[in-house]
Amino acid sequence: MIQTMIEPVATLRTTLGHLEPAPSSSATVPPTLSQIYAPEGHEAAIDPERPVVVGGRGTGKSFWSATLLDTTTRHFVAGSYPRLQLDQCDVSLGFAGVDSDHHGAPSREELDDLINTDGHPPEKVWRAVVLRSVAAHIDAKIPSRLRGADGLVAWVSADAARTQSLLRQADQTLQTKNKRVIVLFDALDRLGQDWRQIRERTRALLQVTLAMRTYHAIKPKIFLRVDQADDTGIGAFPDASKLLSPGSRVDLNWDARDLYGLLYTLLVNDAQASPVFSDLVREACGIVLPRENQQILNSALKGDSGTQAKVFSEMAGEFMGASKTKGRTYTWLPKHLADAHERVSPRTFLEAIRQAAQHRDATPSRRALSPSGLRAGIRGASKLRLQQLKEEYGWIEEVISPLADQQVPCGEIELFARWNEAQTIGAIAHSNGRFLEPIEMSETDNPQPTTILKALLRIGVAERRANGRINIPDIYRVAAKMLRKGGVPPER
Repeated sequence: MIQTMIEPVATLRTTLGHLEPAPSSSATVPPTLSQIYAPEGHEAAIDPERPVVVGGRGTGKSFWSATLLDTTTRHFVAGSYPRLQLDQCDVSLGFAGVDSDHHGAPSREELDDLINTDGHPPEKVWRAVVLRSVAAHIDAKIPSRLRGADGLVAWVSADAARTQSLLRQADQTLQTKNKRVIVLFDALDRLGQDWRQIRERTRALLQVTLAMRTYHAIKPKIFLRVDQADDTGIGAFPDASKLLSPGSRVDLNWDARDLYGLLYTLLVNDAQASPVFSDLVREACGIVLPRENQQILNSALKGDSGTQAKVFSEMAGEFMGASKTKGRTYTWLPKHLADAHERVSPRTFLEAIRQAAQHRDATPSRRALSPSGLRAGIRGASKLRLQQLKEEYGWIEEVISPLADQQVPCGEIELFARWNEAQTIGAIAHSNGRFLEPIEMSETDNPQPTTILKALLRIGVAERRANGRINIPDIYRVAAKMLRKGGVPPER
């Protein structure tokens, strides 16, 4: 009897311990169908009519770019979002920050040649990229190469009216075919070598996108980092708010239901774990899952937090301790994985589950996960999240390292003292091009510790409490070896 109970738990634990926390981080590498989960709240993020999508590291910008770009995955998600008619769309890549001839997207070096060497305005380059994306739908023959005296950018620059006429012609042709062309722009923090270049080129792309909002079938779609979207410099043109204001842009967020829905989708699509998970779901809440065609998750498991919590309680126990005073496992985990803006990355969530499943208690648990395992999961996820943060914001290492052993919440003066002692501002300013400085430092000639704090507050690494004290959320604090009374302790 004991053996029959242990085997299913071991199977489930093994699957959870091998979860892939980062299925796709490039717009040119599509996920497998079993890795795709389509939250209801993400419909706007891939809607061709919503041109600007904003998200932090690991929230799915490149994942959705890759999913849209690949024909197989695009048609697969079309079933989850039928209103968008994605199966009636062709998708081209406008920029992805990689050396690739995929759909003719230029690399950063090509942009440098076109803009810095040849002297073409960035707006003309982006119009040429969009025109090349719809070349199959126009009658005229256009240059195939972007660069050169007889290249497409020079051709576009020579006659703006001709370019607009051809784009309108393509737009009308696509409409008659009941089709649309989406032109994707991802990884825009790689558009240039410094914030001046990035800002100029991003602003030009946004201006072209705004000008093309009257087109019915040609749809530029831009995925932006949070700091870029909040940079006042890229929106320094008339009517920029029509793209960048909170009511216009789409913020790519995951709530707790989305995260657990993703986890349960991965389990029902895993050949080994699926039968065990199906039995667990039936015991927890009486839902009988089909043995076949499980790629579309049961609606209750996808959208009902009460049902999700019952299932997770079967996997991890209901409480983080002997009673509810320590918190419920279902709500405790996302809470401790959230940044200062209450955002949780799905990669971070899956990494926490993976690390929790690999944790071994002194006394073996009859469940796949345990409270002590979930705490270990927070430590593992914090390491991953801080590493991702360093990849996106290279300056963060210089900012976080001096804060080890600092207890939070604390007064801002305590943070300033540590940064001054470590000469943090100088270290960032003299990085010799190893990384981009915070946008806030690019906006002033005399950066101060308050400049760094402003950057941390904006990207969600720090939060200011009502009493003015500064807190660092667990998802960053633990790996940074900072302390908080009663919080998950860092590894030593």
